[in-house]
Amino acid sequence: MKVHVMALRLIGGSGCGNGPCPAVYETENGTIVVQGFVVDPERAELVLPPGEGAVEIPRYILERALAAG
Repeated sequence: MKVHVMALRLIGGSGCGNGPCPAVYETENGTIVVQGFVVDPERAELVLPPGEGAVEIPRYILERALAAG
């Protein structure tokens, strides 16, 4: 079975040079992928359906992504 690799384009990130960092990407389908710190749904009082998750990113990363859009 061949796996399709999703093409991502970085549109907002922290610019850190020491490895993976929180970032916002645009996909080849025009959707958005957010990479960040995993949020514990119970602690945040979130109810998430199966297959969904929540991440936390610094505000300035989202602002950079919106400015690039």
